[in-house]
Order: sequence, then C-alpha cells, then structure tokens
Amino acid sequence: MPLLTRGLLLGICLVWATLASAAFDVQNRSIVSSGVTRSFILAVPNPTAANLPLVLSLHGDGGNAASMRAGLPLEAASNDGAIFVYPNAPGGTFEYFSDAGRAREVQFVRDVIELLVTERQIDRTRVFITGFSGGATMANALGCRMEADEIRGLGIHSGSLYAVGNDFTYTANGGVSCALPATILLWGEADNTPGVTYATGVSVRNNHSATQSCASASNAFAPPPCVQYNQCQRSVAWCSIPGMGHSIWNQAASAIWNFFSAQTPVAVNSQTIYVDSLQNGWQNFSWGTVDFAWPQNVYQGAAAVRFNAHSFQGLSFAKTTPIQVNQWPQLRFYIRGDAGAENLNFSLQSGNTVHANVPLNSLMSSALPAGNYREVTVRFADPPINYSGTFERINLQDNTGNAPGNPQRVTVDQVELLAPTAIADFLRDGFE
Repeated sequence: MPLLTRGLLLGICLVWATLASAAFDVQNRSIVSSGVTRSFILAVPNPTAANLPLVLSLHGDGGNAASMRAGLPLEAASNDGAIFVYPNAPGGTFEYFSDAGRAREVQFVRDVIELLVTERQIDRTRVFITGFSGGATMANALGCRMEADEIRGLGIHSGSLYAVGNDFTYTANGGVSCALPATILLWGEADNTPGVTYATGVSVRNNHSATQSCASASNAFAPPPCVQYNQCQRSVAWCSIPGMGHSIWNQAASAIWNFFSAQTPVAVNSQTIYVDSLQNGWQNFSWGTVDFAWPQNVYQGAAAVRFNAHSFQGLSFAKTTPIQVNQWPQLRFYIRGDAGAENLNFSLQSGNTVHANVPLNSLMSSALPAGNYREVTVRFADPPINYSGTFERINLQDNTGNAPGNPQRVTVDQVELLAPTAIADFLRDGFE
C-alpha cells in the first residue's frame, strides 16, 4: 500500500491560486451516502445552463474541500463552464487503501450525480474526477471501478494506481483490465514522496497509455510542458514538471480543464427499446405485475416501467426478429430500487433457450441503492454474460421467490441498445 504524506493540503497557501469566478454560487452541502452524512462544497455558475459537465475535485490526505478548491482553481479556468463538487473525506483522508472505502466512494459519487441530475440537469455523460495525492489515488480507483461508461475523464495529479479488492489485473502489455476513462496525469520530477514518487508517476502513466493502446509518439498539449499521446483509444496526456516536488503545479488547473473541456458531447447511435413507451417494434412479454406507463419517480420523460417482482416473475422486452450481438453489442438502462439491494437476475433469451442468466448485481459494482437510479451497462460478449450470438428477449427476473404480498419494487427507464460505432463515439475524446 503506498504511504502518502498526511497534511499535504491542509492550510495550503498558493500565491498563484486565482480566486474563483464571482459568477459562481458556492454552497456548503451534505448528502447521506452509505448511511453516513457526507459534506461537500458545491460551486455552480450563475446563471446555470442545463447539460453542464460535473467535475469532482478530491483533496489529498489530511486536506479538506476548501483547501482543494483554493489549491486547484478550476472554476476560474473553466470560465463558468462546469459545476464543481469538492468533497470532504471522512476524517480528512479518502479511504483509497481498502475495498470498503473504495466501494463507499463509488456510491458517494453516484449519489452526488443523481442529486445534481435532479437539481441542476447536469450532463451525466460528462462527469469528471480530479484529485491530488491521496485524492488522485482515489480518483484512479473510481475511474477503474466505475469505468468510462460513468466517468468521462480523470485528472490525476501525483496519485498512484494499484489494485484493491480485485479492482483489476495487469494485462500482457502493461495496461490494466478495467476500462479506464480518458486521463491527464501531472507529476513533479523532483517528487520523492513514498508511494507517489516521480518513478511511480511514470509507471502509472505507462499503465494508462498501455490500457488505451497509445502510440509512443506525442504532440504538445497546452500548457507546456504537457504532451498528449497519439492514437489512444481514450486520450492520455502527461505533464512532467521539472524541479517540482509533491505540490500542485501552478498551471494544473489550466491543464486539467483544457483536457476535460476537450471531451466533447457526442451523439450516440442507439436503438431505443423503451423511452416513455416501447419503441422500434419492441413488445412486452413480461410475466408478472408490470406497468409500462408508470408516472412516478421516472428517470427522464413522462413514464417508466414499474415491476413488482415476486414469485420468480419477470419483466421481459421482446423483439419478433432476432437481435445480432455483433450489431448491437451493448445494452444500457437505468434502474431504481425502492428498498435497495433488490435481488434480480438478468438474462437473454431466444424462444425457450436462455443464453445467459446472471445476478443483476454481477453487472454493477455495488447493489442497487434505495430510492436512486443506477445506470447499468451490459456488454454481451464480456463476462459474466459471455454471449456473441442472437437473442429475442431481454429479461429481468425476481430471484427471491417472495410471495405476492412481499414483492421487490423496481422502476426501469431509458432502455436502449448501442451499436459499435455508438460505443466508440460515446468514448471518443474530441482530440482526433
């Protein structure tokens, strides 16, 4: 486990730190996540446009939200172009060194996203996480656990990348097995802090570039001396700062914002299965208590699908013509559990043949939260589905066998298949 110096940001005084734009409304907020009240600073442009990106900025060990906001002045760099959240870590240190701590932080980030989707209509396809030292180590862990489907980009300033609780394995080319988002990494060449030395930084950069299959060649990226590597699947940029130790670079905010702002919104080529109603010839083949016009607690729009799951009943979307996995390799939907931790199975089916039947929880990094939507992305050819043929039905089935008087209640919304080009477009970073 890397040993990160405590107290790195507490009381930090940076003469170059520009004050945040006066156009931001700044609030001290809190939210209950994983049963714990978590505080954070929320900075919102005034006036606030819809579909702004969200940036979470994580302080180092022993720091706090206010010191991180002052030390990495992203608001000024953004020109009112995003909503910013600065979380306070419980006890002053993000628990990046344990499986439970990483899992709680994943849940916290998801809870904040859901809150700001509702309150501020953020663009959930452009959620970014940055951090310094221990906060950057947690940012790396979050990017790995949540992957590029949920986190669009990372800003890693002097924070390590290592596995806890089977986060990932190393691949043959020196990358990692999780789908890391686009990432900019910043490091001082004179940093000799145990666990996050400059040599560690070079190794972390190499992990990211190998994961994204980057070429060795690079181009200049503003501000200098940053560079961006060529031909990456998702972009990787690197800022190696001569003479600097373990501190925040005075141009870090500009570099990170330049990188994040280049991750532009893109159109996603998809086949809608359900938005307010069944679309594109999809039909209801459910067996059980299902309402396809449920008007309450919708994720988006006017209606959602309500499933009172009991007695091994199932919610089933069906198509009369087979779906080719190579044409539509990925499914995305949003699901909300009333009580949380609902026990459901996911399967694909053709006729009476079930191609895969796996716990829904195996498709997510943690159980459903109570009363909040969770985005679920299913890659059919990947574990645990491991299927590459055709199918005609998509099923969610009760796995409790509870009696009708004791159902699990879930709401499903915005169900769609993604084409291969849609997946590539969704992850494209705008540098091409």
